[in-house]
This record gives sequence, structure tokens and C-alpha cells, in this order.
Amino acid sequence: MVGPRKVLIGSLAALAATLLHPEPARADLAADADRLARAWKARGAEVERLDPMFLDHGKSKRLDLAAKDAKGQDLDCLSIAVLGAHTTDFSVAPDPLAAPTDEPDASLPSGHPMTGGLADRSVRSAVGAASMIRCGPKRRELQRLLLDMRSPRGALEVVIARSPAPLGDMRDLLPERAFGPIAPRGNPGRPIEPGPLVERVAHAEQRARTERAKFNRVPMLSSPEGAGEFLLRLESGCHRLDLMADVPGVLPRRATDLDAEARTGEGRVLARDRGEAADARLDFCIGETMRVSIPYGGAAGPVMVVAADASWPIPSAIPVHWGARPRAGFAMALRRRHAPEPSSAPVAESLGSAGSTMVPVAVEPGRCYLAAVAIARGEPRGLRITAAVGDRYARDEVGERGDGAALAFCAESEDVARIEVEARGEGIWWTFALWPLGGSP
Repeated sequence: MVGPRKVLIGSLAALAATLLHPEPARADLAADADRLARAWKARGAEVERLDPMFLDHGKSKRLDLAAKDAKGQDLDCLSIAVLGAHTTDFSVAPDPLAAPTDEPDASLPSGHPMTGGLADRSVRSAVGAASMIRCGPKRRELQRLLLDMRSPRGALEVVIARSPAPLGDMRDLLPERAFGPIAPRGNPGRPIEPGPLVERVAHAEQRARTERAKFNRVPMLSSPEGAGEFLLRLESGCHRLDLMADVPGVLPRRATDLDAEARTGEGRVLARDRGEAADARLDFCIGETMRVSIPYGGAAGPVMVVAADASWPIPSAIPVHWGARPRAGFAMALRRRHAPEPSSAPVAESLGSAGSTMVPVAVEPGRCYLAAVAIARGEPRGLRITAAVGDRYARDEVGERGDGAALAFCAESEDVARIEVEARGEGIWWTFALWPLGGSP
């Protein structure tokens, strides 16, 4: 017979084991999407999950749900939930190019940012979640959505539900994503207008002349959506391309915010601008004359867009025997660092591949040097060059799509410098060059 004391001890031991070894909890993104889908189904909704998607910062994803929504026209309400990690920041909005536009509010002045009808429909995530619900005719607003990633990168799950009535707040079903009161974000108003196009082009030309650059301009008319593509034949050298769009003289009008990128004929991205300024700027170097495509978007409708090109020649001391791409990478690295132009040929050169590589080089005491590394082949995800001279270090690093890095250092009593090159990416080959700059102070 087991005594009461032993029963009590056994119960306490079992309770302790339960507390110390709880059931494993699934708190990952897919589990949250599964849990929400099951809860919505339990409330009588028809639920569908899209394939997970991965977005980088500044990237947008358009979702066309018109065909999927047609399956449930007998159900009055459409609910969309987008889930990411708790720290992921993104926004969801009806596609401005496809969503129906509400009538402007007569109580607001012409040109007010809220008169377009879309500003108040964007939903920004909180604790990695955002949801939108529309019933009746307004469900058409959710048939085409635009997802914008604000975090550096993140994975997103999309859950779609059709139901006879609203399903309620998503955070009632996912309490760990609930949040407290949030102050209203406010409305900063329309972006600052960039000014007349003629004046901006004249300013770009004056700046190029002051910097002793060649200047050229190419105009074109953008599409009704404010997009287009320049096809330019550019000479070897370093280029600063400013894309500027005219501002329509009518109100209300869309804000001007040009985004653009430069691509080679093979599709390799030379430069990209996804900023929030009205004009787009692309800085890149090319080692040979080539055709470059410049797709853009963000103009305020069918307006005149000008590509203003300021260009500089590649320094003659940069070697040509490695090929056009390394030559451009060296030039861009020196330009980005505002390094002095080398006056003589390199005193040391090397070739390497992906990973970390040590390159010892002989140096002259009392002399300063300029070291640079440039990508010769492959798609880089990161490039770093480090110079160690005695107990002194110098370093330069570029991220994705960076084809060159450069640094300067001086030798005091040392006769050897340790150069370390670290390259990350697929099929990477790089070239290294070292130029003398003169004596140390």
C-alpha cells in the first residue's frame, strides 16, 4: 500500500518534471500561419495560403488575387493576413495602379495628399503582422495588393480567407502578436516638389562642368504609368547618371519619386537607386564602350524624363590586361574613396578567388601606397580588403554589387605589408593592384 506522503511526493515530482520539460512549442512563422488558417476555418471561412515569399529591403511584390477571389463570390467578406518574423517591418496596400480610386473628399483642398484615396488604405506591420478586411463591393480593393519590405530582408506568409461575415481581429487568434496603443503616425503631406525640370538639368550640367566632366543629356517621354527605359551607348569611364522627371502642372497629381537601375547587356546590375528623393542617381564605371539599359519608374504620369550623364575617363595607371570589368572595378573603388589618381603603373599585382586570401607585398620604408581589389568574374555578395603594416591596420569593404574596394597606407620602418582579401559570392575571381603614392609625412 502506498502512503499519502509517497503519493504527494510522486505528484510533486511529476509536476516538477512537467515544468522543467514542457512540451515543445512551435513559434516559427509557418506555425503561426497554420494556426491562423485553422482558426479561420473553424469560424466557417474558406482559407487559402500562398507560397512563402522572400523580399529584400526596397523590393515590392504584387499579388494578383482576382482569380482566387472569384472562387468565393457567394461569400461577402475577404480577409488578407500577411505574417513575418516579429521584427520584420513591411507594409500592405491596394495596388495604386489597379485598385479603384475613391472620390476625393470635397472638404479637402485640391492637391491634398489624402484626395487620391489610397493614402489611408496602406497598412504597416506591427509585431510582424498586417491584415486587411473588406466586405461587399469594397472587396475588389484587395484583389491586387502591393507588399513593400522595409526591413533589410524577410520571409512573408500570406493567408487568404473568404467568409459570410468579418472574422474579427487577427491578433485575437495570435495573442503573442498583440501590441498596446500606438500613437497615430500623422500625415507629413506631399513630398517636396523637385522644381522645374529645365532648372534641374541646367544645375546638373553646371556641376559637371565645374568637376571637369563630359556632359550629355538624353530626353524621353515616360509611359502613362510614369515608367520607361533608356538604352544608352556609353563610353569607357566613370559615369554619374541623374534621372529627372518633369512635374505636371495640374492638381491633384502623383508625387514624383524616380527609382532606376543601370544594367549591362548581359543583365548585370551596375547601380541601383531605390531612395525616396524625387530624382534618381546612378554612379558606376565601365571598362569599355557598351550599351547600358536604364529602366525607371515613379514619374507622375506621361511626362518628360531626362537622363543627364556626367563622365570621367579611367586613370591611365589602372592596368588593362586584366580585362574591362576589373578596370572598371578599380576605377569605381578609387572614385568612391576619393583617392588620388595613381601616377605610375602598379608595383604589385595578384589574382585570387572566393574566400579569404593573404597577399604579402614588399614595401619601401617611408613610402605610402594605394591598394585596391576588383572583381574580375562572378556575382559578389561582399568584398573586403585589409592592410596590416606593423601594428597599424586599414580596411575597406563593399557589399552586394560592389565590384571594387580600395585603401591607402604608409610604411614607416616596415618592408612588408600583409594584404588580406576576403570575397564572398558565386564563381568569384578578383584582381589586386598596389600603387606607390609617395613618401610619408
